[in-house]
Amino acid sequence: MSTERVFPTHTIREQVDLDGIWEFQTIEECNLPGDYRDSIAVPSCWEMAMPYCRYRGLAAYRKEICVEKSGNLRLVFKGISHTGMVYLDGSYIGRHYNAYTPFSLVIPGVDKGMHKLEVIVDNRWSEESRLHIPNDYYTYGGITRSVYQELVPDCFIERLEFEPRFVDGNWFAQVRVIVRNLSGNAEQVRLEGSCAGKKEAVDILIQAGEDTTANLEFHFEGVTAWSHENPALYLFRAVLMTKEGEADDLTERVGFRVVEQRNGRILLNGLPVFLKGINRHEDHGNCGCAIPLSLMDADIKLIENLGANAVRTCHYPNDERFLDLCDEHGIYVWEESHDRGGDVPRLTHPLFLEQSMAVMHEMLENHYNHPSILIWGCLNEAASNEEEGVRIYQKHFELLATDKSRLNTFASNKYMEDMGKGDLCLGMESLCSFNMYPYWYGDDTVEEDLEKMRRRMRETGNEGKPIIISEYGGGGIYNFHDVMRVKWSEEYQAELLTRATKEIFAQEDVAGVFVWQFCDVRISQEGPRRWPMTRPLSRNNKGVVDEYRRPKMAYYALKEAFSERKE
Repeated sequence: MSTERVFPTHTIREQVDLDGIWEFQTIEECNLPGDYRDSIAVPSCWEMAMPYCRYRGLAAYRKEICVEKSGNLRLVFKGISHTGMVYLDGSYIGRHYNAYTPFSLVIPGVDKGMHKLEVIVDNRWSEESRLHIPNDYYTYGGITRSVYQELVPDCFIERLEFEPRFVDGNWFAQVRVIVRNLSGNAEQVRLEGSCAGKKEAVDILIQAGEDTTANLEFHFEGVTAWSHENPALYLFRAVLMTKEGEADDLTERVGFRVVEQRNGRILLNGLPVFLKGINRHEDHGNCGCAIPLSLMDADIKLIENLGANAVRTCHYPNDERFLDLCDEHGIYVWEESHDRGGDVPRLTHPLFLEQSMAVMHEMLENHYNHPSILIWGCLNEAASNEEEGVRIYQKHFELLATDKSRLNTFASNKYMEDMGKGDLCLGMESLCSFNMYPYWYGDDTVEEDLEKMRRRMRETGNEGKPIIISEYGGGGIYNFHDVMRVKWSEEYQAELLTRATKEIFAQEDVAGVFVWQFCDVRISQEGPRRWPMTRPLSRNNKGVVDEYRRPKMAYYALKEAFSERKE
């Protein structure tokens, strides 16, 4: 039985959890070491181990694995930061770039017995890395999410996509099951799908060495719609049948909900919802970005107690187990692809579009079935005010628009009068989202900032779209108190959030907010922006809790402000 999610995903497919203690060695060149002189936990960030707390470079991992019978070995890596190169018994198997999306590698015809799995991890800043750069959050190093090995048949289920629809008072679903054929021959197989008491099947022919999509149509009766108030979930099970019988299976957890925007509001299942959200980085003082399930659950409970009903995964896809918990608790999610603050030279770098689009594809493919994800996002505060940036934004939104079951957006700060032409990309997205920091970086009020946003929306023909305030807030250092309520004191942060939240809630055309941010996070030490010079304690201190989840005065102030908005 699978342990990779908070629910079982396989009963036929054999899967082994490879988490635990691996051999470990830092290296100078991108070659496997002859000797490993240390060990480290997987998953973890190597910065959490004292000898490597400031290490940025190359490191190698090794683990002996047991293959119970000869066959096709599939290795599943949930996250390597930021580049991983995988070897089996000394032979190179494949590589993956980006810390925040999972990947898998299939090695056909592996013999039964013990094998040596090795991974070289590269966490250096370089020209080859256009997404992971010095930033206002920290890029950790290591195998930071779980690892699994599987034995799969020649034809196996790669993934599935469950798309619910509500038509004339009835729930339907289109389900696409992607099946892969590793063999050298075309194969005739049968795909069966079942959910909520309904079962459908289709026969498909898969050509040698190719992937094929099996399409299933369902009409459901008596199912309960998923929402914040009633997060009803169902298991969808796909079974692959060959002439020998059941060969493979995959179970995903799904929900019935439709989301749309109309007349300046966000509608879930036809009813207006107001997003009371918070931005959350994957960072913790004790474990970096390798957050265990127990601490994810604790974060969810802190967010719920705050009175929030939404989370934005700034600025990258989150661990899918956190998304599983959002599904269970009815927390609405804006999941964002990986990028923050891309200027024109960065966006037009030959590697940027390739790497960014790869992450977008992986985000959509791996997280498609989470009912909690209402919004896909991309390109936070990038060059949306420059002609060179328009093409990049267009490519991203062309891909996001292929998912008809969700809204999409990007967080812009280019409505401000000192931003040259202003935002040129409004209109590509479903929702207009803006980052603003009244009472923190300048003297502008909420109303003044919002009027700039509305003016730019009118100028670009987007008047009437829902407005999301995707970031607002201010810094507060935990346990720093000052009778004068100066900036960086807990008192000032609490007062700022109280005032700004109430003023934003009074705006009729605002459909949701995401406070910046949930917890204090580490920031990069390197880079031309010199982040530590403007971030006391080398952290972005705008969290309503600190890096160890100790609530600040701002947490309780925001909880009270959130409680005044019932919708």
